[in-house]
Amino acid sequence: MTTGIEVRIPGHLWGRLWEEVRRPGPREPVVFGLVSHAQTLNRTLLLVRDVIVPPTTAFVESKAHGAKWTGAYNISLLNEALERGLGILIFHYHSGTAQVRMSEDDKTSARQLLSAFQMVAPGRPHGSVVLGDCSAGGLILVPGTSRISKNFRLRFFSDEMTTFPILAANAADLLSHQSQPLLEGKVTRSKLANLVVAVVGLSGGGTQVARHLACQGVGELIGIDAQRVTRDNLLATGEFGWLDILLRRRKTSVVRSQVWWINRHVRFTAVNAFVPEPPTIAALKRADLIVGCVNNLNARADLQEIAWRYCIPYVDVGLGLYPLNPNDELSEIGAISGNLFVALPGGACLWCTGFLSDEKIQLEAGGDRSYLRTKLARSRQNSAAYVASFNGVLASLAASDVLQLSLDYASTIAVRKQFDALSGAVSEVVVKKNPHCPKCSSVLAAGDPLWQ
Repeated sequence: MTTGIEVRIPGHLWGRLWEEVRRPGPREPVVFGLVSHAQTLNRTLLLVRDVIVPPTTAFVESKAHGAKWTGAYNISLLNEALERGLGILIFHYHSGTAQVRMSEDDKTSARQLLSAFQMVAPGRPHGSVVLGDCSAGGLILVPGTSRISKNFRLRFFSDEMTTFPILAANAADLLSHQSQPLLEGKVTRSKLANLVVAVVGLSGGGTQVARHLACQGVGELIGIDAQRVTRDNLLATGEFGWLDILLRRRKTSVVRSQVWWINRHVRFTAVNAFVPEPPTIAALKRADLIVGCVNNLNARADLQEIAWRYCIPYVDVGLGLYPLNPNDELSEIGAISGNLFVALPGGACLWCTGFLSDEKIQLEAGGDRSYLRTKLARSRQNSAAYVASFNGVLASLAASDVLQLSLDYASTIAVRKQFDALSGAVSEVVVKKNPHCPKCSSVLAAGDPLWQ
């Protein structure tokens, strides 16, 4: 199990940060990041909440390598960090493709500054990070301690998910992976073996997503579902059987067995709880990716917030059957519509796209959480629908998106895939981040609630 520190930078901040630290000028560019943090079972997450580019007037002449700024600017920076309950990361850039390292001047100034930051803002994370073209180095002052660590990884989001340092491998392995990323090779296996994916909702699509990911060989699957197998589940997936109903087996137990039969090297962690109960949040925030296969908007809203709070890519999967007459359970089906959306931190979220809204969530509060969207289904238990094959299509698309994000074999375009089951067509709708979206700005990279 990997332990340590991980710095995560949302996409809309990474673009600006990367541009500014490489901007040519009379001195070495410096950019400050204001960070929250969160603690998982095995890792401390440092989440960049905002990026500050200091004005030219903040700097003074220095004979040493690098940049030097005034004490007055330090005070101003610390005041802003204190007001927002955040720590400070200092970013600069060294060119080159080799493993980047801090110079001795960098280390000396960093130790002095981090100690000063901690005296004024104790309990917050602070650090100095040097960015390279394919690696990152530096010193991180671990929150709540006096220990300075140089061992961390950095993950940022642009049109894909990238993690520094890039996996170490010989030239032949790297070339093979770059030319054929889906090839069964050392680099591909290592990337997938280090991946932790949480699948939320193990009724229809979720069970099939888990099977695909087990075939791919991800390192750990976190299966989250509080329910037991019922008759309705048999119509949504081919993974459950009549004996599971008779024995009243938990869905997580059934999926654990399925995963083990497919690939015994995949760890499966079962969480028998609902979203957003504490065990679920604790499990989700240590995931590298979250796949949501839930059939109601309230759960989607919770998953979107958790994913954004901890800077985790979120793959949302959903399916609905819509009768022409919602008041008649025998009405002809007018549409069978599936939805799949990959949300990268800093990009468009489900609220930006309009898929989630306060009005829709309030309307759903009446209790319609079935596949069959009829008014009668809200008051009757008989709401099962034969959707296993439709769920299978969406599950395959979701697993492919997970593979794409983890192996970086193609850029992730901000689109929402829509599946028309009546025609069998999958169309794409391009979506853009809403700069005024209140949900994005309020929770993105917020870390644990303590830091609000």
